[in-house]
Amino acid sequence: MASGLSHRDRVQTVLNHEVPDRPPIDLGSSTATGINLHAYRRLKEHLGVPGPIRVLSERSLLAWPDDEVLRRFDVDLRLVVAQAPEDATVRGRFDETTDAQEAAYTDMWGVTRRRPPHGHYYVTSAPFERDDLGLADLDAHPWPAPKRPEGEILRQEVERLRRETDCALVVHVPVRLFSMGQFLCGFENWLVQLMANEEFCEALLERTLALQFPMMEETLEAVGDLVDILYFGDDYGIQTGPVISPALFRRIFKPRMRRVFDHVRVRSRAAIAMHSCGSIYELIPDFIDVGVQVLNPIQVAAAGMDTARLKREFGRHLVFWGGIDTQRVLPQGGPGEVRAEVARRIADLGPAYMPMAVHNIQAEVPPENIVAMLDAIRNTPFDR
Repeated sequence: MASGLSHRDRVQTVLNHEVPDRPPIDLGSSTATGINLHAYRRLKEHLGVPGPIRVLSERSLLAWPDDEVLRRFDVDLRLVVAQAPEDATVRGRFDETTDAQEAAYTDMWGVTRRRPPHGHYYVTSAPFERDDLGLADLDAHPWPAPKRPEGEILRQEVERLRRETDCALVVHVPVRLFSMGQFLCGFENWLVQLMANEEFCEALLERTLALQFPMMEETLEAVGDLVDILYFGDDYGIQTGPVISPALFRRIFKPRMRRVFDHVRVRSRAAIAMHSCGSIYELIPDFIDVGVQVLNPIQVAAAGMDTARLKREFGRHLVFWGGIDTQRVLPQGGPGEVRAEVARRIADLGPAYMPMAVHNIQAEVPPENIVAMLDAIRNTPFDR
């Protein structure tokens, strides 16, 4: 067992399927391992940490954790972003303290998101949310510019973090497949189109991939040789099983996923991390086959996501990231139950495991439970 490790070495030890001195600790190193603004405000009050709250993701209402909070929990990973997070009270769209006004914005893809007063989630309005879709609709859509000038900023931020911390670094790679169709067509309509209008769906995937590939390439050129984890987000599961049949996934999405990861693999030695919520047991062999090395968030309350079974069947190939129950234990259990949950998942999934909440820490999670989770991760070693 390795001891006296730096934060980065601890994460690299886990990525190499070796036993570190303790499990790595994460808080906010991705937009699926973060913390809701309201939960974070209460956590800061609980810890006595002053100062404003900054926004990591407006769409998900995620806070950007303060350095003081990250040091308090000895967090091992850091997220690299091109744009500095802003104070939550000055963005003009919401005030995280009162949160009494409606918020709305349209993203670069033409998807409009609206959040009701006091709400925690956005409702989307999709530009292709109708039945009679054809290839001409793709031609008429105002697509974004295919490349954003952020590579140099990303590299400067990575270099700063390398100078100022010894942490492992995570960068989001801006490529989505299935969820891109969900947001552009509407969640239900995307499923209908996949069944009834496959030509349109495949054309949409090719059009959006053509725009995302230059963004990905810019990210890889800028920081692919400097970061530890390349994070890809998509969602192929729901509570009861895959959101589409494995056969449909393998026909339409898997070849494109392979194309993306093959491109990445020749440009970076960083670990490829894949986020997919829900019950994805049936798809995990396909993820492994196309090159996924780290799987997040391990939604343990979903069907088929038993952690002991996942480790037994897939532990030789995957590092697991997440796994601490967000649906019941964190919001509804007490600190003792949270500590027991952490111990169970570490025993099941370690040592190739980075414990964290299943997806983001939600608004209703008490600060005592957040503290219990993060402290338990630090104090629960892997079995030798």
